[in-house]
Amino acid sequence: MKRIILSVIVIISFWGSVNAQTYYNMWSGGGFGGLDWVANLGMRTKNVVGGIDFTTSDKCRGFVNQYGQWGFLAPETSTLPLNFSNVVKGITNLTLGVEGWVCAEGVSVRKLRNGVTTTLDLLSADGKSTIASNGDGQGLHIRSAIGHKIYLYDKIYFDDKFWTSLGPGRNSDPTINNTNTKMMRIGSTGGIGIWGASGVEANDNPQFQVSGTAVKSIVPVFIEREGISLEIGAAADHKDGWIGTTTAQGLHLAANGLSVVYLGPDDNMYVGLGDEDVTNIRQELKSKYKLFVAKGILAEDYGIAPKSSWADYVFSKNYNLLKISEVATFIQKNNHLPDVPSAEQVAEEGYSQHDMNKVLLQKIEELTLYTIQQQKEIDALKTQLLESKK
Repeated sequence: MKRIILSVIVIISFWGSVNAQTYYNMWSGGGFGGLDWVANLGMRTKNVVGGIDFTTSDKCRGFVNQYGQWGFLAPETSTLPLNFSNVVKGITNLTLGVEGWVCAEGVSVRKLRNGVTTTLDLLSADGKSTIASNGDGQGLHIRSAIGHKIYLYDKIYFDDKFWTSLGPGRNSDPTINNTNTKMMRIGSTGGIGIWGASGVEANDNPQFQVSGTAVKSIVPVFIEREGISLEIGAAADHKDGWIGTTTAQGLHLAANGLSVVYLGPDDNMYVGLGDEDVTNIRQELKSKYKLFVAKGILAEDYGIAPKSSWADYVFSKNYNLLKISEVATFIQKNNHLPDVPSAEQVAEEGYSQHDMNKVLLQKIEELTLYTIQQQKEIDALKTQLLESKK
């Protein structure tokens, strides 16, 4: 008898403890608090929906629905448990749904199978947060399936050994910054295009393009240093190419580290002359001539186009031909022919090839006139001599 009484007391005590649980309420069918909770459990909706309802202060905090999916609601939520269960149910392969925030020291995402080493770990500690993909032979994939955009805020750093940053820089300009001494490499099998204006997603005409065989620019290229601006591009009329300075400095064309041709800001060309040589040329010569050449010019032939005059005026009837005696007096006094520059003048100023050719032709034509005069005088003397012999 005592054994029977003791057994009844144990059963009553156990059942009372079950009904006293504050972490879940269980009922069957439309009645609340039914005892057949193991076979058929209903949600707080009073509908016949299988599941376990976890409550505190008579409010649902979470559940396991009849599909084995877990759900936890936010502390001050107004969402009905059944509605949230339907949301959880509608997500394929979902095991746990949480309304609101979840806080954990670390989260590891992986397949729960023996031998699986691929994990995605989230950790926040010691002043930094880490997302690590481990054992990922195919890498870490981040994808925006609908918006097709991935936003990263502030600066992004790559490689913990040689940090390179991507993000806002000086004046909040978008910046890629490699602060170490390693070379930054940018490569593309199909070439690299750089747009300096809008159109990067609208056209295929970058302002600057690098391919495996050429570097191409469709806009002028300016190289600027210490106040000197060098432009490589098209001329202002877009009919010719252009290589030259756009500031008041000259341009050197060099080979083997030495200047071969210097184009001066004075519009003159200097060939084979160094900076010191160019500086030592007197300004009046620079104003008079356009081309200065060291060591001379060797050519099979060259032509000189006359400016506006030639020496044929010597044969004009009005030409004032000096007398031979006057020429002799001039030579005796100056040691050179009239109209011909002196040796001192040539040494100081050089001479114009055109003007010199004209002067030489003038002297040849004058000499021809003198010869004609002399021949006339000789013929006259011969005639007189013959007349005197008769």
